[in-house]
Amino acid sequence: MKKEVITTPFVDVAFRTLDTENRRQVNEWFRHLANWDGDEFVRNHSYSLDSLPGVHVLKTDSDLRIFFKIEGNTLTVVDIATRQSIETSGQ
Repeated sequence: MKKEVITTPFVDVAFRTLDTENRRQVNEWFRHLANWDGDEFVRNHSYSLDSLPGVHVLKTDSDLRIFFKIEGNTLTVVDIATRQSIETSGQ
């Protein structure tokens, strides 16, 4: 069963700042996340954050990181960021 992927207003704003190729990639990763239960790659490349209980991060095969929560059949994307922006923010 596919999960419903929803985004927060913060993610919607961040998404609009991405270039066309990164927006395409993020949309593709959202489709993969919707298939969380059946997509081994996504599960194997995601991990829980100790500092934020319930939040997971997907390390994509590019520079993008997608932060999300899973609650039942809903997967809520709470942030998207590039690896570089995470490193420069000190997080």
